[in-house]
Amino acid sequence: MNPIEEWLTQPDGRAARLRALRTRAGLSGKELAERAGWQPSKVSRIENGKQMPTAMDVAAWASACNADGEADDLIRLLGEAQTARHDWKRRMRRGQVAVQASYNELVRNARLVRHFETVYMPGLLQTAEYARRVLSEMVDLHDLAVADVDEAVAARMQRQAYLYDTTKQFEFLPAEPVLRWLLCPPDVMRGQLDRLQTVVGLPNIRFGIVPMGVPLTTAPQHAVQLYDDLAIVDTFLGEITYRGDDADAHARVVDRLWEQAAVGEDARRLIVRAASDITHAT
Repeated sequence: MNPIEEWLTQPDGRAARLRALRTRAGLSGKELAERAGWQPSKVSRIENGKQMPTAMDVAAWASACNADGEADDLIRLLGEAQTARHDWKRRMRRGQVAVQASYNELVRNARLVRHFETVYMPGLLQTAEYARRVLSEMVDLHDLAVADVDEAVAARMQRQAYLYDTTKQFEFLPAEPVLRWLLCPPDVMRGQLDRLQTVVGLPNIRFGIVPMGVPLTTAPQHAVQLYDDLAIVDTFLGEITYRGDDADAHARVVDRLWEQAAVGEDARRLIVRAASDITHAT
């Protein structure tokens, strides 16, 4: 279950409120759709947390249920749902595989996937050894009762098959320190840097690096992942998901960071230099 679906379908979530409104009006999903001028599948997607309704959708839903007086409150609740917070302990209470599966679903459903990273390599570009180091840390950091690291690594690796789906576009923009943090043994990091070079220049992948030592007009304050109109920000304690204007604001910041990015051969040189420095240091 992805974060938005989890938020919408929890007992007091927006989907439950809308479903209750329809039920109280004595309408089937098909009848509500007819009144609103929608396809019946739209009602099902909203009620099952598969589609985030817009403010206009909520107003139309309330009107179809002869409950215009409740529209303002529902729209206010929708605004709260645009930003959802999920703590990692809750998300990982049954292990990390389910979390990785939810991200696999986000990539599967998205047409444009964008990552700006300040600490970790983008998950879609991680080697299995690097991913194992990252996911192993989560077990201790969040005191997880289920240690399913190998299975979670396998799920993350499955996600990389989407890189070869030419109907999708990917943009990866790590800051240069990501190439230099030794979060894993040097040989694993060298293999990870080699992996980055394989994506430079691929037709459906835009790859760049925000370099150190050059003037920046935008401070790279934190990482963000963008899946079409959904933005996700990770913290030590959890993840925050945004839609609507807040997601658009994150996308605009990433656009500005791309203005200073090293791309093409300039990006490749930064990768090679980082790998060389690791070799000389060890």
